[in-house]
Amino acid sequence: MIDANEVLKYAVECNKIDLADMQMQIERMKNQKYLEMHNHRIWQGANGKWNTYLDDESSPRGYVLKVRTTQEDIEKLVIKFYKDKEEEPYLESVFMEWNKERLTYGEISNQSYVKYLNDFKKYFTKDCILCQKKMRLITETDLEIFVKSTIKNFSMTAKTYANMRTVLRGVFTYAKKKKYTDISITTFFGDLNLSRKAFRKKVVVKEKEVFSESEKRLVTSYLSNRAKIRDLGLLLVFQTGVRVGELSALKFEDVAQNGRTLHVQRTEISYKDEEKNERICEVREYPKTEAGDRYLIIPEMTLEIIEAIRALNPHGEYMFMESGKRIRANAFNRRLDRVCDDLRIPRRSMHKIRKTYSTTLLDNDVDDSIVAEQMGHKDIATTRKSYYFCNKDSSAKYEQISKALSC
Repeated sequence: MIDANEVLKYAVECNKIDLADMQMQIERMKNQKYLEMHNHRIWQGANGKWNTYLDDESSPRGYVLKVRTTQEDIEKLVIKFYKDKEEEPYLESVFMEWNKERLTYGEISNQSYVKYLNDFKKYFTKDCILCQKKMRLITETDLEIFVKSTIKNFSMTAKTYANMRTVLRGVFTYAKKKKYTDISITTFFGDLNLSRKAFRKKVVVKEKEVFSESEKRLVTSYLSNRAKIRDLGLLLVFQTGVRVGELSALKFEDVAQNGRTLHVQRTEISYKDEEKNERICEVREYPKTEAGDRYLIIPEMTLEIIEAIRALNPHGEYMFMESGKRIRANAFNRRLDRVCDDLRIPRRSMHKIRKTYSTTLLDNDVDDSIVAEQMGHKDIATTRKSYYFCNKDSSAKYEQISKALSC
């Protein structure tokens, strides 16, 4: 079999191929690739000059305006920008590539894209050791210094460290695939020795995680008496434990014809559009997690609340609407703050109602598997670990302990 290199050499020597022309064609193909990578439009302004934006994380908007006299000049600027990043990239540009690629291929949502971007801005500052070096010059020692100093400087909990580690692991895995680095981030984290004492312990005040039984009675009575649409929304969460984003995205069609189940199948998400520099709030046609797509069992009293909501909003596309617009999740949180203030009890978020719901089910001996299904959790371990708190009043605790010890 003839070697391909020999064929190419023969073709060049016999003037079958113009090597200089071939090199120019390859260069044009590469330049076209860089232009296609560009994530901002190129346009001609009213003054006849050509404009575009180039990403720049040091700018408050995340990008800066560039202006050139001709289209050729502006395209040359774009090509140079991406060529420089590709040949000797810094951590920041590799992160941007990684994050945008995952968004482009639908591997993450817009919401996750913004979350990773915010985590990067928070922990990977311009003066950190990793951002001062080109990617190929970063060593495992640099990584260890960065990780340990970041944990200390930000007083990280184990959870916040896990968020930062996710970004670091993703970026370096991507960089190794692109041959920007030889570091195996999996091996690095496997060898990294971190003491538990390095992490800040998150102090959970259990009494603030749920509404006590007396507070629950007080709040639900107040909401029932007012019976405005936002009040009924809060009341519905006490009855179903749905997440506030799921509540905001409910439709009347989600209620089964027999009235015994409520299909939770979508949720509200919000994220910042970096290019437009504005916050986007929209409904996503699937819930927060795979287990989140669920059919909630609802009793008769819950159906009565839904019918009261329907009476207030008989023609709305979504269950909760005012003046023709869907009521957003943050509006329910604000309403709950005002309710707590009116009743002179400590403020709690909508998520605390969800925890109160799961606590109520578990305290009343509902089967673990049913509770997990109602909550949209894969297993009961998650529910018991993070969504179950004693909400008995002091008198009830005293009575139960006294009764137990008298036996």
